[in-house]
Amino acid sequence: MPDLLTASGVVIKRGRNTVLNGFDFNLKGGEVVVLAGENGCGKSTVIEACAGLIDLEEGSIKTGKQIIRDSEGRHGRPDSPFGLCLQSDCVMGDELVKERIDDVAALCGKSFDSQSLLNQWDLGHRSQDRIASLSKGQRRKVAVLCGVLPSAIADDPTVILLDEPDAGLDEASVSRLSGLVRDIADGGHGILIASHNSEIIACADRVITFDDSIVETAPSDGVKWKINSEPVKKSNIGNRLDRRTLGSLSQNIIPGMLVIGALLALSDPTQFDSKMQIGAILAPALAAGLCGEPISARLTESRSGDWWRSMKTIPPNALLHVLVGCALLTTLACTLFGEPDYTLIAVGGGLGMITASVILVIHQATLRLQRPNALMIRLLTPALILPWAILVDRLA
Repeated sequence: MPDLLTASGVVIKRGRNTVLNGFDFNLKGGEVVVLAGENGCGKSTVIEACAGLIDLEEGSIKTGKQIIRDSEGRHGRPDSPFGLCLQSDCVMGDELVKERIDDVAALCGKSFDSQSLLNQWDLGHRSQDRIASLSKGQRRKVAVLCGVLPSAIADDPTVILLDEPDAGLDEASVSRLSGLVRDIADGGHGILIASHNSEIIACADRVITFDDSIVETAPSDGVKWKINSEPVKKSNIGNRLDRRTLGSLSQNIIPGMLVIGALLALSDPTQFDSKMQIGAILAPALAAGLCGEPISARLTESRSGDWWRSMKTIPPNALLHVLVGCALLTTLACTLFGEPDYTLIAVGGGLGMITASVILVIHQATLRLQRPNALMIRLLTPALILPWAILVDRLA
């Protein structure tokens, strides 16, 4: 079997401590490799580095010829979807159980009978419930299913990365998982697992213990795990989630309405000159955009943002809803001065969405830091008023 994943001379530091120093590793198709050892020895670091979530001081990590991450800052994604389950469950509480499984399949461009899979894992009766209402063990089952699912519907051998997948699972679920791991390997996929559980370790072809020892074992063969699936178009997850939670209404539209209310309460719009009118009409859209994109805050739950960043270049977002909301706010503001101006409505919608996009980029750039909330870069967001002022001047 060819190598599906290769790590060469990887050096990773956490603060001042070197967690991995010259780490070399390869994962072949049809192979199960378990990372075992004490807490803090580097198991989770290896999993996250292979998912492209950690910067490398030295070395590189590749899937085939595709660079996942290297010391020069290059960053890519595998050509085919891979499976990932981190220690955190990486799910948003407002997602529905079945919806989450379907979304993972859609990332692979497939759809299948997810209800049957949930029934097998005793989650069928919770398929239409929000994940926030599940117990810790049930949330972990959803996270594990999201991690292993690509191997059942992918057309080509893929990499599955599981970090402590057994944590929080009952004994029956751990036994089901250990058997499933061998079934996945029988399909030609490569599985890298970090675990302390003896039952999970027993299903490995190799055990790496981080004391420079590699133990090769001879586990029993599995039965190829394959789910019948069919092609499906990818849906806009962010917009669908926003419709359920009404995040853009509370985060964007209501602040814009407050700006309109303040204009009416503190001034007489009929006395404005043309330039002040344009500024007042576009001000609600600017305020709505400065409040940011509504889904990005939910991506901080259980490291779900990290999971999506590994899977997609652009994470789920509701920027389309922000665009529509800002256009509606601009339309309402136009009525204060007479008939709606369609040019200003288009400009207001675009202004709000672009401003929210900038806020989103800043938010995503700071999430990878150890203390993102301590960074003062968000204090620079009022500088976005400058483009609004220039735009008002040009339109006047």
